[in-house]
Amino acid sequence: MFTEKRRIFISLMVLTLIFTCIAGRIAWMQLRVYEAPTTTGKSIAQLSVLQRERGIVLDSGRGNFYDRKGLPLTGKSVPVLVLFPIHASSRGSLEQQHQLAKVLHISYEALNLYWKQLKAPEIWRQAGQDEPHQLTSQEIQQIESLTLNGIRVLSYQMRYGATAVAKQWLGFVAQQPKLVQDQAANGLNRWKTALVTPIGAAGLERTFDPFLRGVGPTTVTYFVDAAKRPLLGLDTRMTKPDNPFYPLQVMTTIDSSIQTKLEAYADRSGLKKGAIVVLDAYTGDIIAMVSKPTFDPSHVDPKNQDWGNRGTKALVPGSIYKVVTAAAALETIKGITQATFECHGDYGKYGFSCWKEGGHGLETLEEGFANSCNIVFATIGEHLAPEVLARYASMLGLSRTIGWQADAFMDQRNFKQLDGEEAGRVFTNNPIDGGVMVQSSVGQRDVLVSPLQAANMVVTLLNGGQVHAPRIVKEIRYANGQLMSTLESHLAPSPYGSIRPETAQEIAHWMQEVVTEGTGTSLLKAKWQVAGKSGTAQVKKPGHSSTNHWFIGYGPVASPRYAVAVVSENRPVTGSNQATFLFRGVMDILADHSL
Repeated sequence: MFTEKRRIFISLMVLTLIFTCIAGRIAWMQLRVYEAPTTTGKSIAQLSVLQRERGIVLDSGRGNFYDRKGLPLTGKSVPVLVLFPIHASSRGSLEQQHQLAKVLHISYEALNLYWKQLKAPEIWRQAGQDEPHQLTSQEIQQIESLTLNGIRVLSYQMRYGATAVAKQWLGFVAQQPKLVQDQAANGLNRWKTALVTPIGAAGLERTFDPFLRGVGPTTVTYFVDAAKRPLLGLDTRMTKPDNPFYPLQVMTTIDSSIQTKLEAYADRSGLKKGAIVVLDAYTGDIIAMVSKPTFDPSHVDPKNQDWGNRGTKALVPGSIYKVVTAAAALETIKGITQATFECHGDYGKYGFSCWKEGGHGLETLEEGFANSCNIVFATIGEHLAPEVLARYASMLGLSRTIGWQADAFMDQRNFKQLDGEEAGRVFTNNPIDGGVMVQSSVGQRDVLVSPLQAANMVVTLLNGGQVHAPRIVKEIRYANGQLMSTLESHLAPSPYGSIRPETAQEIAHWMQEVVTEGTGTSLLKAKWQVAGKSGTAQVKKPGHSSTNHWFIGYGPVASPRYAVAVVSENRPVTGSNQATFLFRGVMDILADHSL
């Protein structure tokens, strides 16, 4: 009997101890709930809230780009309608739901089905549209007059909604979870970017990605219970980072007005594939850069290469390369300015001929430059050593990348502003004989030059032979406008030195004669007096031949403000030079803009 009572007593004590422990745990959780640890790293209170939250990201917190005047190039806040998944019985009156459907220009049945199938909050999009529907002021007024639950008119940040044209130099963002994971493993993910967060994939979005990642998103949360009914008194809650310095502002050298006008002009003029590059004549800063065909940065097809920047892609240059040959001749061949050349139209060997049937007759180097005579430059090229032509190409900023770069910028090593810039070349590793030199001297064979390099070569001539490093970003600022860092303009000298100032001045003058007396006389009717050099490059592919049309130059002649390169690719082997026509239009736009 005693033993049985003892067992009962012990059992009661054990149960009492268990209940005491449970009660203590519950009390501790109630008193210290915000510090209660879980395997997720969040408190129990936070997890309980998350169970009844329905939220959506309105702004990723990513930094934005601005043009030289401070106008936004990315990041446009637009009013949108957000629908939250709540039970049908909790939305409000059926009459008002019908009114909402009418405002959205759909049937009530379609709206009800859409709302019923929601698993997470969504921004309203019209049928067949990928972009959020931007509400008009009338739509906002009509929606806000309704007393429905589960809908809110909110401000949404569209990444590429600031301007109407696509820009390959700007690039795009995309989800790259593997890259984010690798960066985190190497200690480079300082902002702890989520794996699904879109990050820079091309263009400036990629090169400046370390500075663009924000400190957190702006989200709005709608609270519901387990039955998806609104929790009265909680409604919606906006959460955003409390940091006055972020996101950062990246200030470019681009003039968005010129950029937009040139994009529209290229479309009107039928530029299907090619580029237009406009540089400041004395700093080399990139004012505008058009690349065709265009692309939609919000919906990039990896199989379609239209998102690539053709302004930095190396192409066969044709006769614009005669600038290099002329510079080499002026500085290495004694008495070259007094020499004369006989052009009969056919060089007599290597199967090489002049573009003008019957030839140009007797010419000097200066006249041959204005007339773009192949025979004059073939003769010079055959007598130049290969290393001389290669050296002068480098001295003029060709056959190497010349975009703004630094060994170190802030915490970034080997930092380059321009994404995917191609260096171009003069020769390949094949044996170099007289035939190679003849073709290379007129920008054919293996020679490759990018439109950016071509425009910058003009800047070099206008600056006495000093090669500038074209800059597309000039500053990085904090969100409050305070300066964070300046990317100072600088030179990009060749290891071989520079051409002489008098050589640069003479060739720049010859470019004026191209317009007044040579192949560019159609430009005499331009609004500005301009100067330049044309080029038609033969491009041969298996079963297909085409030409690249080029024109490079500057204006106005009296006081140069802009250096321009235009290239139109895949043109027919016969016909006039489309780039010359395009160059005039570009210069007229720049002239009007300067008034």
